[in-house]
Amino acid sequence: MGNIVPTLRRIQMSLLTFLILSLLFPTQGSKATRGTAVQAQAAGQAPVTRLIVTVRDEGGATFSGLATVTLQHLDSPVFSTGTTMGGQTVFDGLGPGEYTIVVSAPGYLTATERVNLTHGSESEQAYIALKRDSSSSTVAAPQGPPALSPKLQKELGKAVGALQANRLEEAQKHADEAYRLAPGNPEVNYIRGLLADRQGKVAAAQSSWEKTLSLDPRHGLTLQALATIMARKGDYAAAKGYLERALQVDANSWRAHELMAVVCFRQSNFAEAVSHAERSLELGKNLANGARLPLAESLIQQNQTASAMEVLRAFLDGRPAKEQAAIANNLMQKLSVPAPPSPAASGSNSTTMTETAELPELPLLKPELPKWIPPNVDEFLPGVEPGIACPLREILDGAADHVREFMKSVDRITATEHLNHQVVNEWGLATREEKRSFNYVVSISEVSPGYLSVEEYRNGTTDLSVFPDAIATTGLPAAVLVFHPYYRDDYDMRCEGLGQWKDSRAWQIHFSQKPKKLSRLRGYRAAVDGPLTPIAFKGRAWIQENTHQVVRMETDLQSAMPEIKLFAEHMDIEFGPVTFHSQKENMWLPASADIYFDLRGRRIRRRNTFTNYLLFTVNEKQSISAPKESKSTDESSTSVPRSVRPLGN
Repeated sequence: MGNIVPTLRRIQMSLLTFLILSLLFPTQGSKATRGTAVQAQAAGQAPVTRLIVTVRDEGGATFSGLATVTLQHLDSPVFSTGTTMGGQTVFDGLGPGEYTIVVSAPGYLTATERVNLTHGSESEQAYIALKRDSSSSTVAAPQGPPALSPKLQKELGKAVGALQANRLEEAQKHADEAYRLAPGNPEVNYIRGLLADRQGKVAAAQSSWEKTLSLDPRHGLTLQALATIMARKGDYAAAKGYLERALQVDANSWRAHELMAVVCFRQSNFAEAVSHAERSLELGKNLANGARLPLAESLIQQNQTASAMEVLRAFLDGRPAKEQAAIANNLMQKLSVPAPPSPAASGSNSTTMTETAELPELPLLKPELPKWIPPNVDEFLPGVEPGIACPLREILDGAADHVREFMKSVDRITATEHLNHQVVNEWGLATREEKRSFNYVVSISEVSPGYLSVEEYRNGTTDLSVFPDAIATTGLPAAVLVFHPYYRDDYDMRCEGLGQWKDSRAWQIHFSQKPKKLSRLRGYRAAVDGPLTPIAFKGRAWIQENTHQVVRMETDLQSAMPEIKLFAEHMDIEFGPVTFHSQKENMWLPASADIYFDLRGRRIRRRNTFTNYLLFTVNEKQSISAPKESKSTDESSTSVPRSVRPLGN
């Protein structure tokens, strides 16, 4: 699957070089050419030297994101592609005639425009506006927090460090300087609010966080922080509104669910409080121990005292803070006293304690500092539907069939790849950022039974120096080979149950490298010609209930690897359907990939997105017109010199 390789020089190598995901089989020499401008269609016609395509947003401003522009002559199957730089793409050496311009970007509706280039002109301009796709489930690659200048990074880092050590006066000094340097940075305003909250300046904290939201409406920690302030004021409706927005940003935030459980309890919505508390515990496990307190309180209000006692014991076993432990002990003492006989008439429905019981004050969660990496797959368990048997063998066989069909059908896939690379600090704040785009080609095939071939090119080369910071991350499209029969037996696989992914039900499959199996799908090289270190990993996959398509995968290291200075790595890949003209059914390809790794003292966050997928099938080598776009992202690239049979068990 993948691994990390510092890039030094152009070389073909084994597909084991993805930032932690690479495959141990090689690639063959299929050559990719970078998209070039459509040439003059008839000899003797004077070429139009240049077409400048300017992309704008709905408001008329220059489009600041990455958009892919495809240009095709109406009388030719040949097309060329480009990526916007500063909102523009330039095509040179065009012949006269009528052309179609197609502009696409993740999260936007595809725009199409026709232009007619004449004999006499030396240049033409086309202006195209993109509109947001409100129905799209795929969002543009997140920009993350703005990159911090070295001075801003230093000041904000010192402010956070002092805040953690409760040196509030020192934290204030550095936070003020950070604000002077970047008053419009959402992270600076969030930290200022956090400091004000610790100082007891509630109004100042609220003001800073409201400014943060004005700069970044999807800032999840700020939404939770404002919910906490509203709850402290007793405005539970407002608190719930902020938390609903926070869960729209991240439905798997155990802290948001925990705080929602407290808010629902305070509103006497006990059933809803139980639901959110249980969800928090499913996601956060021991980290979410605090959710057991509102869970127990809500169970008491529903007269489920035995269950409440069990929850309280588990809560105390988690060694909570003193004030929370005091609440739990007090509740257990009250529950141990026999309740007086009910005055209600015999046979009448018993009532809950809601009307008469005094609701003890539950401590609200404190707003937290951001974290640079998501939780490990074993730190939380997404919820599954109870009582549904899991046909593991059927699911794995179905997934394997899709993987084999994919490899049998594909000779080569091309796409435009967008890479967002950020170096971050321990709180996830970007200290440096780079964005690059590539004309991407990947060939995935089975050249003979037992022999797999994968090869990747970027801009027509296998040179790994195209990656930022001399670290190559390659092999992402082959991540699903975990489920290929050649590799499946290398992993312990268990079904966690029937869960949910987006709008469909999906089986959750946990997989982990077997202790005595050498990793054949992931590795690391300190140099392109250096020795390969296999990397054992674990993960979770979501596989559609009925189709058995793999729709999402998350992976982590089984353990840190100090011998190669790889201390953490987390990957989250989403797959999406791509429609090709030559295929009767959709083909599922990487739709997005977020990769986090701590390597040699550097914390790095990467996101890859792919647009404009094109397919070259085994039986159809000719070029084809641009298909319907499927959003995707990927973190991969590598190639291998020769076919290598998968290692024996």
